[in-house]
Amino acid sequence: MPEWIYPDFEPLPKRPLFLCIISNTDTGKIPGLSAAGTSPKLTDYTPGADAELVETNRIITMPELPEAPGGSPTPAIVTRAALNLTGVPSMFVASGLRKKPAVPYAELGGEAGSDIRVGPAVPAASAIFENALLLGRKLSRLSDCVFIGESIAGGTTTALAVLRALGYQAGVSSSFQSNPTALKEEVVAQALSRAGIKEGDLKNQPLRAVQEVGDPMMPAALGLMQGLLGCRTVLAGGTQMAAVLALAKALKIGGDVSIATTKYIIEDKTAGFKEIVEAAGRPYYYADPGLERSRVPPVQIYAQGYVKEGVGMGGASLLAGIYGLTQRQLVEETDRVLLTVELPKR
Repeated sequence: MPEWIYPDFEPLPKRPLFLCIISNTDTGKIPGLSAAGTSPKLTDYTPGADAELVETNRIITMPELPEAPGGSPTPAIVTRAALNLTGVPSMFVASGLRKKPAVPYAELGGEAGSDIRVGPAVPAASAIFENALLLGRKLSRLSDCVFIGESIAGGTTTALAVLRALGYQAGVSSSFQSNPTALKEEVVAQALSRAGIKEGDLKNQPLRAVQEVGDPMMPAALGLMQGLLGCRTVLAGGTQMAAVLALAKALKIGGDVSIATTKYIIEDKTAGFKEIVEAAGRPYYYADPGLERSRVPPVQIYAQGYVKEGVGMGGASLLAGIYGLTQRQLVEETDRVLLTVELPKR
């Protein structure tokens, strides 16, 4: 294995599939909470635009390239680069998605997640889970290893709320360079109070935790994991996907499940990625995409703590590494993707 992949990922998948869940939550519109879009209003468009970029290298339904207020472009550019280099097929799955992408995708249904402070987050969590379970069973016959990423603005805050409901004390990461931890904790406290939940109350009721304070990505990921039993499954993401592992443990979902993320998440001292994953009893992998070597300044700032993860960037980077690509090749292809992406005509 190359030195930028840790630890070795064995055995090499023969028929890998990259899957990405695209969802919305109104929690992501709380000012100062999410950097997945230059304004809270644009967060509705971000997941669909990420799908369009990965699938076509074009942005079709969003008026601009998805990027954080600090100027860093969506991690979809790294995912697109890795999939270009490896030839691994990709598929997008919508769950509670408000703005649909202009590319083919599988629809699991459900409404966009509510602001967790004001009402139940995902009333249709059980129905989404069942639909995802059916899709997972189909995909398990087509692939021997499925990587599952996500794109949902505000997802680290809903992840924190679910972790607290399950009794976990670890923190979550952020797409901002400076993690707004106090704001997240305040939002979560309001959400738990609104739902009449104390920390740890729902440790044996994971789907109720999702219904009350989670987001639509979570039941989709859990249903897919259940349906993919017998197939190697790798969650591709940071603390949002770590929270999914915590939920999966509470649901007693078994199988060959692990998680892959980026070095930027591993080094985030404000987040407890390792703590959550180890408590969930699953192995983790991480890749160092080396984006400080980019020739494009907006890409270089990933290495300064912006964005860190998303759209399965860590898992896609891991795929590039295990299939023999170098870090330099990944960086150069990422630069090429960003410089050639087609934006909507104004």
